[in-house]
Amino acid sequence: MDLDLTLWLLTALAGFAAGLIDSIVGGGGLVLTPAMLNLHPQLHILQAIGTQRTSSIFGTSVAAWNYLRRIRVEGRILIPACIAALSASAVGVQLAKRIDGEILKWTVLAICVLLALYTVLRKDLGLREERRFHPKHESLAAIAIGGATGFYNGLIGPGTGTIMVFAFVSFLGLDFLKSSAVSKTTNVAADLSSWTVLAFGGYVIWVLAIPLIVGNMIGSWIGSHLAIRRGQGFVRAVFLVIVLLLIARQAWQLATA
Repeated sequence: MDLDLTLWLLTALAGFAAGLIDSIVGGGGLVLTPAMLNLHPQLHILQAIGTQRTSSIFGTSVAAWNYLRRIRVEGRILIPACIAALSASAVGVQLAKRIDGEILKWTVLAICVLLALYTVLRKDLGLREERRFHPKHESLAAIAIGGATGFYNGLIGPGTGTIMVFAFVSFLGLDFLKSSAVSKTTNVAADLSSWTVLAFGGYVIWVLAIPLIVGNMIGSWIGSHLAIRRGQGFVRAVFLVIVLLLIARQAWQLATA
């Protein structure tokens, strides 16, 4: 596949926009998946997912590093969540090959509607820490969250980062910034697992992955710094916007199918 300069720059720009959004609260796939399929219509959907997941690993790693440098996250939460997500994502991506895509779309829509309603009704959600478990039990809770969201990452994909943020806020009781820090790191683990399956299946187009990686890393660096600087209220607002966009996207896909 040959890329002229214009197409290379547009691909990098799509990666930048996805990295910017994803580093704050997840949902970069809202931008990247349709952008990739429009810029490169010859791609199979699994090639688009495999290629953009390559860039997501790099970009999300940058965001995770920025968060973890500034926000203290306990190892008893971070490490179990990552291990569980890595394992469960590999199972999910295998199962995705055997499940009707329409069922997955309806599942995503239902999840996003529930997230939006809960967040709107809980005005103070994620604005401060309200730990739900005793410290001795937080590792088990982190395993449950990492496993469930990692499985979702491999099985469905879009909105994984957003769902991770919500899960760590609502179930574990972290604030939005700390939840974003944990989610970025956990998302890298889940992406690595499912990406490996796609890469060995030949679904990564490296000539497209390079501009995506460049753009995604720059966008992730800017977005994570912006989230840290603007604080909990900003991240919560972006979270709601992304969830509503996910709902609109899934509803449109189902209506036009």
